[in-house]
Amino acid sequence: MLTPTKPARAFLPSRFGILAVLFLPALLLTVGCSSEPPGEASVAPDEVRQGDHAMGGRDANAVVMAAPDANLASAEWVDPEPPAAEVAAPDFVEAAPTAAPAMTMESPNSMAVEQLAPSRAPASTMGDAFGEVRLPPHLEDLPAGASHDPESGFATLQVFYATDRAQGSTSLADYRMTGDRNLFLVASMVFFVLLGFSLFQLIRRNGRIATLSMILAGMTGCLTGLVVLMGRANIEKHGVTYTGQRGTLQHGVCEVTVPDTHRRGEVERPSLLRLEFAEDQEKHVVLTQAIELIPEDFHRRLGECIDQTTDRELLLFIHGYNVDFQSAVRRTAQIAVDLPFDGVPICYSWPSQGTLLGYSVDENNVQWTTSHLRQFLMDLVQKTGARSINVVAHSMGNRAMTAAMQQIQLSHPGEKLFDRVVMAAPDVDADYFRRDLAGPLTDLANQVTLYASSDDQALIASKQVHGYPRAGESGDHLVIVPGVETVDVSGIDLSLLGHSYYGDSEFMLRELYDVVQSRLPAWQRESLVGRRLGEKVYWKLVERNAAVVLPSRR
Repeated sequence: MLTPTKPARAFLPSRFGILAVLFLPALLLTVGCSSEPPGEASVAPDEVRQGDHAMGGRDANAVVMAAPDANLASAEWVDPEPPAAEVAAPDFVEAAPTAAPAMTMESPNSMAVEQLAPSRAPASTMGDAFGEVRLPPHLEDLPAGASHDPESGFATLQVFYATDRAQGSTSLADYRMTGDRNLFLVASMVFFVLLGFSLFQLIRRNGRIATLSMILAGMTGCLTGLVVLMGRANIEKHGVTYTGQRGTLQHGVCEVTVPDTHRRGEVERPSLLRLEFAEDQEKHVVLTQAIELIPEDFHRRLGECIDQTTDRELLLFIHGYNVDFQSAVRRTAQIAVDLPFDGVPICYSWPSQGTLLGYSVDENNVQWTTSHLRQFLMDLVQKTGARSINVVAHSMGNRAMTAAMQQIQLSHPGEKLFDRVVMAAPDVDADYFRRDLAGPLTDLANQVTLYASSDDQALIASKQVHGYPRAGESGDHLVIVPGVETVDVSGIDLSLLGHSYYGDSEFMLRELYDVVQSRLPAWQRESLVGRRLGEKVYWKLVERNAAVVLPSRR
C-alpha cells in the first residue's frame, strides 16, 4: 500500500492557494476600506462662543479692542474687564425670515463697518450645519462662472490661471492615460515576479511560501485587470499640461469638477486604500480642462466673469513648495467652494518641482518668478475692472508674493491696490519680513493677516535649514508688526506636518470667510481672542470641540 510522500503534501496548500486567489480579491473589493475621519461631536450653539469665548472665563492675558477704529500700536486695552461696546456673539442657528440679523454692533461706529461692504450679508448669516442639510452646502453658493447639473453628480467651476511653468509635451487628454499605463506596467511586472517566485517555491517544495506568493500574485493580477477594465473612467479632458521647468508667463482658464459628495476641507483624490485606481467625477475633485489664452482673451473672459459678480472681486491663490500645476488648480477650486467665495477664483502657479526633494530648486524658482508675479498682479489691478483683489499665499509662495509687493510699492506708494492679503504659514525669514517686507504690504493692502502655528513641522524644518525663525512660526518667535493682524492657529491642524491648515481645517475656512468675504477686522471676528506678548498684541484662534457651521449667502 502506497503512503503519501512529501511532494504530494506540498501541493495540498497550493490548492488552497488557488481558492484564495479566486475569493480573496473579491472579498477585498466587496469590503474595501475607508480613510474618512470619525464624525465630530456637536454641542449646543450657545456653548460654542459666549462672552469669554467658551474658555472658562477670560484669560488674564486676553484683551478686547476699545474702539472699532483703534490702532494696534496705540489702542488702550482694558484688562480684565471688557469694555461696554463689544460685538454681540452671532447666533449659530439660522434665523427665521422675519428675524433681524443676529450680529449687531452696539458701538456708534457700526455704520463705518457697514460702509466697507454695503452689499454683503452680515457675517452672522449662517446656513445649515455641515452634515445636517439636504443639499451639499457648496452647491448653494458657487463661485462666479460655475454651474451644476443635478444629474451629473458634480459642479463645474472655472479657475483662471497664470503660470511661468514650461508647457508639457503630454496633453491633458493623454495625461491620465499615461499614468494608467505606468500603473499597468508596474502591476504587471510585480505579478510576473510573484508568479515566478511562487513556481520557484513549488519546485523547492516550500508549500506555504508558494501559497502566500500565489495569493499576492493573484491580488496583483486583479489590480492589473482593474486598471484595464476601468480605463479612463470616461472623463473627457482637454488642454495643456505644465512641468516643473521654467517657461514664459502664460494665461489660461481651467475647468474643475467638484463632486456633490465633497467634504469641506478636502481635495478628494483616488486612493489605493479605497481601491480607487482612476478619477471619478462623482467622488473626486478633477481637473478636466486647461486652455491657454492670449493675454487679450484672458482679460476679456476674466472681465466677463467679474461682471457676473455682485462686488466685482477676485481671489488669487499662490501655492507653496512641493505643488504641481494640477494640484494648485484643484486647491484653488476647493478653497473657493469651501469659503464660499462669490467672486472669481484665480491660481498663480510658479515652477515648483512638486517633489519633497526639490526644496532647493523651488527656492531658486520662487525667487525667479517674482517679476512675473508682479506683472500679473498689476495686470489684475489695471486690466480686469475688479474692485476687490484678495491674495492668499501659502508657505514658500509668500516669498514671491511679498517680494512682488515690495517692487509694486516702490512705484505706487500709498495706493491701496489690494483689498485683503493673507499670509498662510509663510516660509519667509521672520527678521527680513519685519524689517523690509511688512511695510510695503500694509501700504498696498487694506488689511494684512498673517497665520502662524507652533505645530508646523515644515517650518520647523525650514528654520533648521536656514538657521533663523520663519514668519509662520508662533511661540517666542511670533511675528507681530504694526498694521499686520497676526493670528496664532496652533492646535487646529492635527496632521503629520501641520502645514496645510489654511485649506484643510474647517475652523480655518470659517476664519478665512470672515477675512475675505465679510471683511471683518480681527477684533470683530467671533472666533478670535486677543492676547499680549509683552507690549504687543496678537490674536488666538479659539479651539472648539463643535461641528463647524460655515456661512451661506442665501
